[in-house]
Amino acid sequence: MPKEKLIRKPLEVASNFPQTLHNHLSETAPPPLKMMAARGMVPAPPDVTLRLLYQLSFDANAGVAKEAVTALEKMPAQILIPSLQVPQPAQVLDWVAELRAYDDEIVEVVLLNNDADDLTVALIASTASTKLCDLIANNQVRILRSPSILEELYQNTNARMSTVDKLLDLVRRNDVTLKGLPALQQALDAGLELGSGGESEDDFASLLAEEAFKADIEEDELEAEEERLASLTRMEREQEAEQEKVDAAAKKKKEDDAPLYVRVQNMSISQKVRLATVGSREAVKLLILQANRLIHMAAIQNPRVQYVDVKKFAANKSMPDGVIRFIAAKREWTAHYDVKLSLVNNPKTPVADAMKLLVHLRTNDLRHLQRNRGIPRQIARQAKALTTKRSGG
Repeated sequence: MPKEKLIRKPLEVASNFPQTLHNHLSETAPPPLKMMAARGMVPAPPDVTLRLLYQLSFDANAGVAKEAVTALEKMPAQILIPSLQVPQPAQVLDWVAELRAYDDEIVEVVLLNNDADDLTVALIASTASTKLCDLIANNQVRILRSPSILEELYQNTNARMSTVDKLLDLVRRNDVTLKGLPALQQALDAGLELGSGGESEDDFASLLAEEAFKADIEEDELEAEEERLASLTRMEREQEAEQEKVDAAAKKKKEDDAPLYVRVQNMSISQKVRLATVGSREAVKLLILQANRLIHMAAIQNPRVQYVDVKKFAANKSMPDGVIRFIAAKREWTAHYDVKLSLVNNPKTPVADAMKLLVHLRTNDLRHLQRNRGIPRQIARQAKALTTKRSGG
């Protein structure tokens, strides 16, 4: 889900700039005059200069706008920080947070400014360092006012588990709902005990860092694989699908022997839920088979889950019932033919959902369904009825 961003617009000139600068900001001002201001050649206090650069970044003259942005990017911290420690429009602080996101010293000052908008803080929280995550977590009033900040911290692998657990306890005690993380909200509603047992704080933090790195590699590999598959013929794709089935058992054994599998056994439920929510696709494939509903439902709702994963989950008869129901209810996934086919052939798919999907199947697949003894009888009977109807019988 795309993160909501603060809408930035030009400032009202009269209330934000002294009269002496109005000539540099007028729409009719000659570009050289504006360029002087963008290059810091106009006398003004640092806080006003910052607003001036922000205003000029919207200028219709692309050269002036670019110069204003460059000036902020190159502004020394010792000059920029004082201008961020005084009242500033929220849009200006948001602009600085975006362009100087790499500089923790600058971002920290933005976070400490009470004029910073909650949307700005939420965006910072999504990628903040461990130190900045702790700083954001200290402002409990802001967290309760805007739970999306906690949601971003939870998904940021730099945020320590202890930091997250304290905030989760805070929102639970104050009856705050985490709409952006439904699986986590279910865990809170279930009274999941947080912060007890499992891996040590340092070990789990190390694992999350590994998972973040692994997820980046997975995304690159998936993109390359999608490009490769797009170039294959239908016959070649079918041959690869058959080969995947042959390799499945060996791959499963390899995953079971992997260090991640061993480490998961020692985690608390709270840690498993978070890993399922923010971990790599490898972690999802492991945790989605956990019997605990809180864990496998967090895994299927992980934003990194791709269609290529879903079509395998839908065909897996060992998959928890809740996961199959979730897939069957998600139109984005059931729009794919092979997901429809896998769901209808999976006995764990609710009969009502399977019946709706049947009508979209090809006649040849309906014939195979009639002979499938592993599905409910009413599905097989309906498949036969549809086949007969299509053949004009």
